[in-house]
Amino acid sequence: MIENFQRICEDLSNIGQVNIELMDPPYNETMDDKSKISITYKCLLRAQRLKQRKTALTYAFYLGKLIESYPIIQKLAKKDISDHYYQTAIRTYYIFEINSFQIMGTQEITLSIIR
Repeated sequence: MIENFQRICEDLSNIGQVNIELMDPPYNETMDDKSKISITYKCLLRAQRLKQRKTALTYAFYLGKLIESYPIIQKLAKKDISDHYYQTAIRTYYIFEINSFQIMGTQEITLSIIR
């Protein structure tokens, strides 16, 4: 656990100025909360399957952002997604909450390390 924490800290400290924009969320604001969670979760699983590290981190960030935004969404997400991805999404959101653009500058961080 300490080793993973150190790896995350080192990766974040090695990031310079990142000018790459984060991809847009897979949902739009007019969708209902259940649809937002569902589509983001599906995109996250697909990115993981395809081993797209930065894309998976991005979708985990957006899923964590949704989960942390309202208590109602937390309850919906708890029912619809696995505990593993629920916890990982929240942790990813907290790590990149202040500067989400850092996701694109990471070299080592994966969802497995965050978990």
